[in-house]
Amino acid sequence: MITDTQVLFRGLEHSQAVEEAVQKRAEKLERYSDQILSLKVTVESPHNNHHKGKVFHVGVEALIPNHDIVVNHDQHDKHAHEDIYVAIRDTFDAVERQIKEINEKKRRLSRVSNKTLEESPDIVSVDGFVEEFEEQKAANE
Repeated sequence: MITDTQVLFRGLEHSQAVEEAVQKRAEKLERYSDQILSLKVTVESPHNNHHKGKVFHVGVEALIPNHDIVVNHDQHDKHAHEDIYVAIRDTFDAVERQIKEINEKKRRLSRVSNKTLEESPDIVSVDGFVEEFEEQKAANE
């Protein structure tokens, strides 16, 4: 469960609608990981370029045990990011992909470690090790 979500606005006025959109996307992240401790979301309009319009920048920092996820979608040439909600969507999609990647790595590691234990019956458990050690000790005496 995400215990702390901060939404910061830079270069634009605070908007309740934008903050609610960010909160909604943050809640959706909980589908992929229940270990997210905090989120820091920065929504900014860094440039007022009259040739390309206002392009929004959204950054997300997610803190998960043993992992820090940082996504900065700073795409000034992407006209789709003239819509702040599209910029939020794209950034959170990237965060979701990184969380899924972390989860997949954990699954692969657990499969490899379980397979190693199955292939090596001598390493069944600590209790098994103690029993095997005591049997060898008794046989040597």
